[in-house]
Amino acid sequence: MHRRDATLREITTLIKGVHESARRRDARVHYAFIYPDTRGRMIARRVGIVNTSRVGDDDNVTLHELNFQIGDFLEVTIV
Repeated sequence: MHRRDATLREITTLIKGVHESARRRDARVHYAFIYPDTRGRMIARRVGIVNTSRVGDDDNVTLHELNFQIGDFLEVTIV
């Protein structure tokens, strides 16, 4: 996916379609951006958490609003 207008909820919905553990009622999906700093070291910046079964504050935030840059990695952790 390379749409910067995608929301964290939209990405979560896609993940739920392919990853069984994301379909649990109590599942949370944590998002972070991974990118190189000016010295070339990789930095991880947490950007949001989406609960799979209820609405939350981070659901409608877009990648653009979070300053996602083409070339950054999107880290996804299902808890």
